[in-house]
Amino acid sequence: MGRYYHLSKKLTEAQVAEVEREMREIEDVESVEVNGDHMYMKVITKDDEFAGVMGRAVNICSRVADGAELSFSSFAV
Repeated sequence: MGRYYHLSKKLTEAQVAEVEREMREIEDVESVEVNGDHMYMKVITKDDEFAGVMGRAVNICSRVADGAELSFSSFAV
C-alpha cells in the first residue's frame, strides 16, 4: 500500500522530474509519481516503512522545489 502526499505548491515539469529522479534513488522506494496537476505525490515503499523515506522526501522537495512542503493526504490502495 502506498500513500498520497499533498505538495504545498505546484511544481514545474523540471522540478517534478528531479524530485521523482532523486526519490527513486532512495533504496526503500518502490515507486514514486507526481500526478498530472503536480499537486500530489504517490509514494510506495518496499517495506511499508515511510518515516525514513518521507524524511528524505521533505528535504528533496524543499531543496528542488524552492521550499515546497509535503503533508499526508490519503492512503493509496
